[in-house]
Amino acid sequence: MGTSFKMSQLLRNKIRHQVRVRRIGPSLLLPIVVWSVLLLPLDHVQSKAIKTFAGPYIAFGHTFDVCPSENLHVLNIRASHFNPFRPFELQVLVGNATFREDMMDNFWSQVHMAVRSNNQWKENAFVFNFPNVGCSAIRDHVPDLYRMLAKQSGASMDKTVPCRLPAGVWPFKNEPVNWSFPNFPIMPYGRYKFRVSARSNSNKDLRSLSACLEVDCEVIPRPS
Repeated sequence: MGTSFKMSQLLRNKIRHQVRVRRIGPSLLLPIVVWSVLLLPLDHVQSKAIKTFAGPYIAFGHTFDVCPSENLHVLNIRASHFNPFRPFELQVLVGNATFREDMMDNFWSQVHMAVRSNNQWKENAFVFNFPNVGCSAIRDHVPDLYRMLAKQSGASMDKTVPCRLPAGVWPFKNEPVNWSFPNFPIMPYGRYKFRVSARSNSNKDLRSLSACLEVDCEVIPRPS
């Protein structure tokens, strides 16, 4: 009799346990399924290298267009096609720089950058001001372009002397150029319309520009 009682007791306990499992099973199963669904794509994301939006870059130009100004300082240039399969191959410039007067540090320069997004330009996404500069802005921010101008015009490369690009017509004949900007903020990767304008500090008419250039350009990640 004792043995029969123990067996019946074990049977009742087993039945109660099965009933509890049936009752609480679905409530536990749902969170497990949800977490599995959430963690599955996370695992896939973590397994891939996510590129940052800005960092080491290569910049190149598509087109260089003169915009309306008094044309005291004009850059008429065309660049060779950028080959994405040879990203370290420098673009080559042809054209000329035409300066009707010396360029020194007596200008107020401004940069407006539109960014390409959803097949349209977002104007004035970035705006930079450079007061009381001109020549030194080119020398400090686009050093290889300044090197080309100095090579043709005889301007000094010495940063200890006042910056001056003399008046004249300075030709570029298949001149390779490195578009590096060591002192300019690192921009997010993307396509930009880069518009740089300048006016003389002595000119109080803000609408009167001595120079204006608009560049359609791109900034892409630099291959490792």
